[in-house]
Amino acid sequence: MECTFCSIVKGQEDAEILDETDETLAFAPLESFSEGHLLVIPKEHYENLFDISEATLGAVMEHTRTIAECLYDRDFDGMNLLHDSGRAAQQSVPHFHIHLAPRRSGDGLDLWPENSYEESDFDRTYQNIRAALENRDSS
Repeated sequence: MECTFCSIVKGQEDAEILDETDETLAFAPLESFSEGHLLVIPKEHYENLFDISEATLGAVMEHTRTIAECLYDRDFDGMNLLHDSGRAAQQSVPHFHIHLAPRRSGDGLDLWPENSYEESDFDRTYQNIRAALENRDSS
């Protein structure tokens, strides 16, 4: 079964295409969570952040920034960028994508809801992260 986003890139599936470059495509998602919410994807298939090439990631982020700059101060006064990689992060389509959620002051949208997560060993968690980052080149 082919990836939904790859089918959109090939024109085999309908989508509200908003902008594109040689390497990337921006379109409206089927289910928006904010006014103007859109997705920016590479045209080439990469499943997530862990397998996308550095050059392609740069192209996606540059396209995302170009769109955000175009919208900022014209129609919107803020932006949220969101990405999810893997099942635990609730990635619903296995094709790398950035959610761009344009915002307006007072729009009432809360993309950072308070949660009940309580770190039981805060210091140890960040020590482990620091150690992983310090040892990343020796892996």
